[in-house]
Amino acid sequence: MNLARRPELSDASTETLSGLYWYAADGEPVPPELDVAPIIIHDIRTVEAHAVLLLPVRPDTTGPGPGQIRALHGQDIYIIAVSQLPVSLARQQQLYAEGADDVHVLEGCVAMFACLARAKRHFERSHGAETKRRDLKAQLDILQDALDHLPTPIYLKNINGWYQACNTAFANLLSRPREEVIGHRLEELAPAETAEKHETSDARLRELGGLMCYETDVCLHDDDQRYVMLHKALVSDEHGKPCGIAGVMIDITERKRLEARLMNAAERDPLTDAYNRRKFFELADQAISDAVAHGDTLCVAAIDVDNFKSINDEFGHAEGDITLCSIVDILRTHETEGVIVARAGGEEFFVFFFGAAAARAEEILQAMRTEISQYCQIRTAVGLAGTISVGMAAFDPAAENIDRALRRADAALYHAKHHGRNRLSRAR
Repeated sequence: MNLARRPELSDASTETLSGLYWYAADGEPVPPELDVAPIIIHDIRTVEAHAVLLLPVRPDTTGPGPGQIRALHGQDIYIIAVSQLPVSLARQQQLYAEGADDVHVLEGCVAMFACLARAKRHFERSHGAETKRRDLKAQLDILQDALDHLPTPIYLKNINGWYQACNTAFANLLSRPREEVIGHRLEELAPAETAEKHETSDARLRELGGLMCYETDVCLHDDDQRYVMLHKALVSDEHGKPCGIAGVMIDITERKRLEARLMNAAERDPLTDAYNRRKFFELADQAISDAVAHGDTLCVAAIDVDNFKSINDEFGHAEGDITLCSIVDILRTHETEGVIVARAGGEEFFVFFFGAAAARAEEILQAMRTEISQYCQIRTAVGLAGTISVGMAAFDPAAENIDRALRRADAALYHAKHHGRNRLSRAR
């Protein structure tokens, strides 16, 4: 195979062409029409990018075709099919289909210069497009690098839910490299329940458009449940047609946990974890409103630990605290639907019954008292301690408020204490 370069011809045409080569098999000479200066022979491996290859066209179609040459030397070359005889339209179409960029019938150097001018414009356009691609890639790399430095997970998915871009924080959230996120859907990367929840909100966003902001839990792994503030926006193309969804996830797990701790501190007794007095009346008021609307009867109980002071005096306050916690544990085992247990203060507790549980209040209280007597009593110098005395009062919330009912229950409690302790007394 003969591979020759014509520097004068190519240099005279344009500096953007790296070389002009005569690409012939079996040492076929350069046609006289092109032989206007000494030919420099080059090895086939010296073909560079932006080179122009002159490929002889033979009637018998022997020798390498444009497709074979392009496969060998890459796409960044310009192939001119050169013929010494007229070429039919069908043959020209065939050459173009095989990969030729131009077809030239030998008519002297002037016609060849026209071909080279077209090659120059081709490479200039190619170079311009490549420069734009490089510039765009550089800008995208800067943007990606900036996003990767942000600790907030950010992603972009197309309108069908396939991830098109994300930052490192989002990939880390999924515990996967970015390459395993791009081109996949959330259902392939997260538990089904989480994926379904987010697909539902995406569908809602596609329907309504605009911006969506909400808090949600995200369970991406079996042992890692997080809470996030999710901002999602519907992305539209230049024609206003929705083309994707962009999202930003702000991790609020620690905030939610702090809120839960603060809520628990506001509602629960710190020692026993029973509801505190304020929460007791808040929950009771809600149940009373429903009971008044339905004409239901309610019940309230006051409970006091028997001889509790003697436990503190003889065994210390630590033992007293253990006794209170053990008593509350038993009371709360009976805290089913319709039963609210609260620490009123010191060694005194309230229990509120509503709904179906109100009719079973005495039965439930007796079960509480019996279990506490069995597991929590302590013998002290003044007698048995750690048992409970109970006073209960049923009431019609439409005719009597809870404060009055509690006073009656408290009076019944003292009646139980004065008649031997460790017993239940019903209010009149």
